Amino acid sequence: MSIVKFLIGALAALLPFALLGAVSLVSCDLASDLSKAHRLRVALPESPPSWAFLPDLRMALSWRAPGGAIRSMAASPGEVVEIEVERGRPQEIIVLPSSAGRGLGPAGALYPEAAEAARHDAIALDWIGGYVASVALALEGAGIDAREYDLERLSREAVSRSSDPWVLPASETARRLAEGSFRATAFDEPERFKVALPGEGPWASESPFAAAPVPSSAGVYEVELPTGLWRFVGVERELLVSVDESGASDWVLRPSRDLP
Repeated sequence: MSIVKFLIGALAALLPFALLGAVSLVSCDLASDLSKAHRLRVALPESPPSWAFLPDLRMALSWRAPGGAIRSMAASPGEVVEIEVERGRPQEIIVLPSSAGRGLGPAGALYPEAAEAARHDAIALDWIGGYVASVALALEGAGIDAREYDLERLSREAVSRSSDPWVLPASETARRLAEGSFRATAFDEPERFKVALPGEGPWASESPFAAAPVPSSAGVYEVELPTGLWRFVGVERELLVSVDESGASDWVLRPSRDLP
């Protein structure tokens, strides 16, 4: 499953919270909800260098407002915006980048942990925070309190052991945590195989951590990939590449949905 499809599903699972929040906003508890508002300055990350060539790069920020309603805001890489959340109520703040409408891997942060670690009224979203927040969203979508787990340690292990934590999908990490089978060694670097990508390129992985494919002497773009299904985005097209345990690869090239 791609990063983007996973996040759409995780956010959709939280829609009941949005509906409950909408009811609360017209209830007699409105004044109480607003009195708990925490105004935050949120710094969005710059896009990774591997995405520099992608056109029309945008970001969509999502969070829960006081009362529980899900809010969203369009923003740009590196921008600082202001939002309101319910003071001290745990949540995941997520930013979803896109290029010409094609989704890319998220940045994010956990609240209130990120605010407590920095200035209390300011947080910075980052790419590892996007992975950990995605794990938390997957747990909560399954009805599990994500704060029962040591998410700070999860972040440290992912950073120290892996060049790209998305090699282990956030949904799989959440599943292993829930069933008690997760081990930090799951982030250890896997075996990788050199894969030649079709089309003219250049290509960028949807993961903000992944190395950019590089042109070979033969004029094709190459990248080293583990087994699994991987998604790449180009200027006008998307590419899905599958790699099996022998290193053999197959691919599907598809045009952007914005093209005629």
